[in-house]
Amino acid sequence: MLFSTIATSAMLFAAAIASPLAIRDNDDQPRICQNRLNKVRGDGCIRYVRGFDVTGVVTEVDLTFPQIRDNCDCIQACLDRPTTCAAYVYKFSTAASVASGHRTCTLYSQFNLPADVNIEINLNSTLNKNINAAEITMMGNNPQLGAPVPQAFRDFPTNTIPDNDAVSGEVWQLSNGETLC
Repeated sequence: MLFSTIATSAMLFAAAIASPLAIRDNDDQPRICQNRLNKVRGDGCIRYVRGFDVTGVVTEVDLTFPQIRDNCDCIQACLDRPTTCAAYVYKFSTAASVASGHRTCTLYSQFNLPADVNIEINLNSTLNKNINAAEITMMGNNPQLGAPVPQAFRDFPTNTIPDNDAVSGEVWQLSNGETLC
């Protein structure tokens, strides 16, 4: 009797722990870019945010229309750079992008820093690799200052009309060749 009680309790505990993990990929966040991304586990991305830019500024790569036509092209551009891209944002980021009606795609090697975390990169260090030092300096992004995750807007640079169709998120390159996004 004692063994059966312990076994039943263990099974219920295991089921309670496993259930949230099993439904994690099937929560209320709909997948985007289904059947369009290479080597993505689960056929599409569910780890993304609409209307906000969760990316950082280090190792910035900017891509524009017509190379990038939609959010899936932007995510694929990040997937195509597995050794330098960990985050992407597809939003209006310049006055030219607003005027053309085409969002830009910016790729980063890390995510938005929390408000109380700042990093400064030694741009002259020989240890730096693929950091785009010239761009970082030109855009005044050194040091990179932490801040709350910024909202995306449709009317750069006035930033008065929220852009709920902007998409940003992370890309995790797994050692088995698959990707989670």
